[in-house]
Amino acid sequence: MRHFLLLCLALTFTTGRVLAQDASTPLQGRWVVVDGEHNGKPMKGLNGGVMTVTGTAWEIRTASGNMLKGTLKLDASKKPAQMDMIHADGTVWEAVIETTGEMFRLNYVEKGEKDPRPTGFKTSEKTEESLVVLQRQKQ
Repeated sequence: MRHFLLLCLALTFTTGRVLAQDASTPLQGRWVVVDGEHNGKPMKGLNGGVMTVTGTAWEIRTASGNMLKGTLKLDASKKPAQMDMIHADGTVWEAVIETTGEMFRLNYVEKGEKDPRPTGFKTSEKTEESLVVLQRQKQ
């Protein structure tokens, strides 16, 4: 039980709530992509994709029908909060995240490539960062 509590404390988000362990937390549930940006340019092809977070597991069904799955690793001690999305095939996306009400933003790069983890929520033509804006799906 003590290890579970330590894990929950390690996953505390800036709102003071526990992430990825409690159904009432900010990231739990279904999110629909409403906007995107890559290399400083709009990336509308992602719109309509759905990301579902259940516990520490995530899955993304892209607008084109592809399915991605994996687990989350969160570090809320950083500002902005950091999240690693570890894909089932071992690929890791390093992201910064922000949730505000019904909106969720993440800016990510693939770990091990030329760019370090993003530090904010803008992309530029000089990086391979991808910014995705999601809105909580209504029940």
